[in-house]
Amino acid sequence: MPSVFEDPEGYMRDFQSRMESMAARASTLNEALEAAAATATSPDGEVSVTVGVGGVLQGLELSPETRKMSAQSLAALIKETYAEAAVAAGQASTGALASVFGEDSEIVHQARSAGPERE
Repeated sequence: MPSVFEDPEGYMRDFQSRMESMAARASTLNEALEAAAATATSPDGEVSVTVGVGGVLQGLELSPETRKMSAQSLAALIKETYAEAAVAAGQASTGALASVFGEDSEIVHQARSAGPERE
């Protein structure tokens, strides 16, 4: 990279190019993270949960069968299904980071080590 004092025009062109590259990468990352939501459904289909980036609950659907369940059983099933969707959303988010920064980048390594493991 040229020095600002040696080649001010070259320095500015290089700086502008790096800024454009960073903006494009940020846009790609934003789009990938928006698509990183995951949906999980309970084994018998009573509960369906959609979770987005950061564990944000985006959707919860209950089948008519849930009316036959106790409140405690339904709550437990919702929590279990949410946890499954949250793990999948976390993995999708990490995949989004890897698609933008590369599998070997530090941010991807940190995301993989911080994320919950699927049981």
